[in-house]
Amino acid sequence: MPTVSVIIPVRDGAQYVGEALQSILEQDLADIEVIVVDDGSCDDSAAIATSISDRDGRVKVVANHGKGIVDALNMGISLAQASLVARMDCDDVSLPDRLRLQVACFEADPDLQLLGTAGLQIDRDGKLLRPIDVPAGNDPLRDALARYNPMLHPTVMFRTEAVRRAGGYRRAFTYAEDYDLWLRLSETGKLANMEVPLVKLRSHPGQISRVKQDQQKAAAALARQSALLRRYRAEPFDANGQPAQAIAGFLASRAATGVGVSNLERRDIELLLRTAGIPMAVTCKLLFLAAVGAPSFSALALGPRLAWRRMIARPAKMRPN
Repeated sequence: MPTVSVIIPVRDGAQYVGEALQSILEQDLADIEVIVVDDGSCDDSAAIATSISDRDGRVKVVANHGKGIVDALNMGISLAQASLVARMDCDDVSLPDRLRLQVACFEADPDLQLLGTAGLQIDRDGKLLRPIDVPAGNDPLRDALARYNPMLHPTVMFRTEAVRRAGGYRRAFTYAEDYDLWLRLSETGKLANMEVPLVKLRSHPGQISRVKQDQQKAAAALARQSALLRRYRAEPFDANGQPAQAIAGFLASRAATGVGVSNLERRDIELLLRTAGIPMAVTCKLLFLAAVGAPSFSALALGPRLAWRRMIARPAKMRPN
């Protein structure tokens, strides 16, 4: 059994996937398997990965047939043989001691479920742009987690069984599927970040965080609100359904409660209302609840801001999926 299973989803990543794979195969921890999940690439990504697999038996290439990043990640987790899984994107580069240092942390702390690291941002040609710091320590990390995603997805390592028990990644949170998973893992175990940068994270125009910004922000808002809901009741939507339908289901349920919109919810409600297809009746109800539920000036100002967000979220303004 390998010590670590490394999961690398790829779609049209031929330009960088060879370098990414080589950085994993050159780790100073050799007892690994590498699972490359090709998510319907139209370029030579699968051929490049298969060529490397022919030379190094630790690499496996499987097809996901374009079902999406969530299904690709879950497929990789289902195939993982090791008790630890490391994530890696097809355009990033792991430093040679990354896996060994992360494994040592898990061996030293049996309660640890998820471990990220700091990073180094590079440009499309591999030139160093800046370091990327992350919050470290239990209290700073959990405080940040309630507000934003404080862990760099391509740097993380987690216990395979902990993620399987949590249900893996969920489709309703696509583009923030990692944030949703971290929030659920934080409810059952220990999370941590290493302050040392162990992965070079490539920045280029085609990456998801740039081309799907609105969808990513809405998915992150849904993840935060879902975490709050889980403390008191079940989530009022299909967590493995389509993101837009999940957001609509959450907002309709939230509007039906008749309870005012709190300060904690305000930003997330704004972000969620950018989603196309939200019924106008739901929007009006939420505007009313924002006005009556929190008497501060900032809450009263939420109404026109939500109305503006709702107007610019018309389907004609949305990017194509």
